[in-house]
Parts: sequence; C-alpha cells; structure tokens
Amino acid sequence: MKQLYCLALFALLFSCKDDRETTSENIESIKTDTLNLKETSHATLKDTFSSDLRPNEKLKIEKAYSDIVEFVAFDDNGDYPIFTIQKNKKIISFYSDFDDASTLKRGDILEVKWKIDSVYIAGEGEKLDFGEWLINAKKIKEGNVSLFLKKYKKPIKFTSEKDDYTDGFKDYLYTQVTYYLANSKNELVKNAIKNPDADLSYSIEEKDRDGRSYYLLGISNDFEHHTNIIQWLYLDNENGNLYEYDLPNDKLVEFR
Repeated sequence: MKQLYCLALFALLFSCKDDRETTSENIESIKTDTLNLKETSHATLKDTFSSDLRPNEKLKIEKAYSDIVEFVAFDDNGDYPIFTIQKNKKIISFYSDFDDASTLKRGDILEVKWKIDSVYIAGEGEKLDFGEWLINAKKIKEGNVSLFLKKYKKPIKFTSEKDDYTDGFKDYLYTQVTYYLANSKNELVKNAIKNPDADLSYSIEEKDRDGRSYYLLGISNDFEHHTNIIQWLYLDNENGNLYEYDLPNDKLVEFR
C-alpha cells in the first residue's frame, strides 16, 4: 500500500510538472491534491474501527456482525437511506440499501446484521469516510407501538389550522403520537385507551418556547361530542426530541 501511495504521488507531481507552469498558485494546488491523496490512503490503511454498537471492540472493515437492537426510525430522504436503532440507550444510525421499512414500528426488537464499510460524504468533495452499514434486519419481537396498534383499532385523527403539511410529515407526527400513547404512564391517557367509547385524536400547532421552535401536539379524549385535552406534547423542531408538558410546574419533561 505504501508503494502504491508513493507511485500515485510521483505520478501526480509528474503530471502537474508537465501541464502547469510553476507558480505559487500551482504549488498550493499540488499541496492540496497531495494532502487529499494522503488522507484517502490513511483511511484505507486503517486496520480497525469503533462503533457505539460494540464500544469495547476493534472492528474490521467489511466483516459481518450481528446484534439485537430496538428499531427507532427509517429515513430515505438523503443521499443514503438512514436506518436508526437503539442499543444500550445509545442511538445509532446505519447507512442502508433498504427502500422500505413500513412494516416496522418504533420499539420493535430486531436482529440486525451489519458491517463497517466506506461511504462518501456529499458536500465535502465526496470525501471518503467509513461507517456502519446495515446488511439485513429481522423482527424478532413486537414492541409497545405494534402491540398498541393491534389493540386500538380506531383511527387517531388530527386537526390543524395549517393544511400544507406533507403526507410524509403527517406520518412522522403520527409516529410520534402513537409512540407516546403506547408508552405513556399518564393515567388519563391509559384510561382513555382502555375506554371503548372514547376516541383519541390530536391537534397540531407551532409554538416557540425559550428561544426554540416546537410542534405542539394536544392529545385529546373525544367522548360524547366533547373534546378534552389530556396531555400536551412538545416536539422539538430541530432535534426531534419529544417532551411532555408538566402543567403544574410549567416545564418540559423529555419523554423516552
């Protein structure tokens, strides 16, 4: 590898000598090209890698690993689809070739096979990097959201003064609401879910608080033509963190 790097560097310098006049600008350009080549070579020469999935291990590139994890989310809007999971209270995102994870719900327990492999970061001159890549994911146990949706068959409707939310964003908010309903310890929420005559719904607003922007979700229990807000939720517009609103103390409590 060292010999290949030296040959590549020699070829680069020789080419620059033939095609360019020796100016300060060209010298700086040659230095930059050489540095980029050196960085790529160093990345390739790296023997071991680390991951929060296995924090105490030295991982080999392209070697397959298997772990039991909790599903969090799937996002296919970027250059690479991102498959996000949780293990040992740490959030880890895989790069993936998956094009659909619609059958999975947050909290489902999965057996995943994955590896460390190369990735090119857009916006940084296609810089070479390495990260966790998902090979395969198999659901082995249903989580609370899946179990909740099996028991609660009624549609959970929403209301909003705005009508320009995309379908994808409305699905995202619905995912947040169902995750809360399935895991809430709030007795009002738990009793509403158990009541066969009640209908759950939620309102959507946008609200600023303490210099941050949130989506305000009002969980309601609709019963006999009366709507009663039983819990306010704040969804951070920047980092996606979900909070319960503690009314007596006027503060936000992160919901996990």
